[in-house]
Amino acid sequence: MGKRLPTEFAINMNLEKMMILQQSELQFVNQFNYFDEYNPCHLYFICKRPRLTINPNKFQVTNEYLSLTFVVQKKNEFEEFELKFENNFSTEDIQLVSDYPHNIFKLTTNGETLVDAKVSPFLQSFPRYYINGDFLDLEVLYIGQSFGVEGARTAPDRLKNHSTLQGIYSEAIINNPDSEIWLALASFNQITITMMDGKTKFTKKELDEDDERRPKVFDKLNWEGINEQQKINFTEAALIKYFQPKYNIIYKDSFPNPAHKTYSECYDLDINAVCIELQTSEMINCYMYSDVVEKAPWHMHEFLLNSTEERKSMFEII
Repeated sequence: MGKRLPTEFAINMNLEKMMILQQSELQFVNQFNYFDEYNPCHLYFICKRPRLTINPNKFQVTNEYLSLTFVVQKKNEFEEFELKFENNFSTEDIQLVSDYPHNIFKLTTNGETLVDAKVSPFLQSFPRYYINGDFLDLEVLYIGQSFGVEGARTAPDRLKNHSTLQGIYSEAIINNPDSEIWLALASFNQITITMMDGKTKFTKKELDEDDERRPKVFDKLNWEGINEQQKINFTEAALIKYFQPKYNIIYKDSFPNPAHKTYSECYDLDINAVCIELQTSEMINCYMYSDVVEKAPWHMHEFLLNSTEERKSMFEII
């Protein structure tokens, strides 16, 4: 079994912000100022979920309620479900307007628009228990980065012309005609995890070396900071290794690897592990999954930067 240092460090990249949208909506991202210099958007997920539409022929309105019928497409099958809402508009003279392909709808009365919505975001605004919304969950097809020297606010602009994204997005649409393709723009923040081993018997030399190393690593992780590009690189690599998306090739089987110069700072600092953590159920009201990762509201995984023969995991119970 590998050794353990008196003080071990891990970097946990925690999902701080996430916005889901479709490709045509990238031009509007900056208007919301959701991402900023403290929470930059440099990573993105290309995902799919069942195509969601509304059935305009089954709209009902009474003085008490409105009834809307939605359609979930799963390959060649179509499942319908009804949602009823209290009629707070003080009129029954309400029309539902929705043109083909019925993924957008309006509720109008006397020429006035009461509701103007895209079906998927509309349904995503409701609590999961209310609509039993498994169909809102996102299957991860590809994970990528768009990093530039101009700064965080320009990331969505770069994505609009990002060749890899365009190619994967287009291919996903062709191969999944029954599904909607969504982008999940993400910002991750670093959390430093420190463990001091008070049980293992270390030699005086090991303790002296640790006393010299510990403040240097702590200062680098918490004050100086790891190079931003390297941080994005190992976060992307860890996410790809974890989700194993269909359209990714690099990092699927080769993370972590000390030969990769793109995140060499972690090895230079002798970090024990890199972790990724995503809590999406509250942030975007859906679960994420892939062919190898089950649906879950929360994902967390650690990657040891060295083999267990060389180094013990700091997360292993002593």
